[in-house]
Amino acid sequence: MSLIQEMLVDYDLRESWEQMDRLMALLDRVSERINHADYGYSGFFDAVKVREKELDRLYEFDMGILEDVEAFRRGILELKERMEKGNLKDVYQDVFRLRRVLDDIDKKFNERKEYMLEFR
Repeated sequence: MSLIQEMLVDYDLRESWEQMDRLMALLDRVSERINHADYGYSGFFDAVKVREKELDRLYEFDMGILEDVEAFRRGILELKERMEKGNLKDVYQDVFRLRRVLDDIDKKFNERKEYMLEFR
C-alpha cells in the first residue's frame, strides 16, 4: 500500500491523495480491530452448547470476510501493477473501490462479533 501511496505522489495524482489517506486510515482501524479481537471468544464454546446451525453461520461470516480480504488484496495488486505500467486512468475510482471493499470487511467483522455475543 505504501508503494501505491508513493506513486500517487510521484505521479502528482493529487485528486487521489485524500482518498488514499482515508483508505489507509480505514486499513489501520480494521487491522487494529482484528488484531485486538477476542481470540476465539473464550467461553463461547464452554458456556453454550453450539449447534451445527450456529457453527455454519459463523463459517459463513468467516468465508465472507476471507472472500472480501482476497478481493481487497487482488485490487491492491492490480492497482499497483497498472500504476507501475503508467496506466493512471481511474486511479481515484480504484482507490475508492478498495475503500468500499475494506468497509465491507469491517461491517462483516462487526456482524460476526455481534452474532457471537448473542450466545454469551
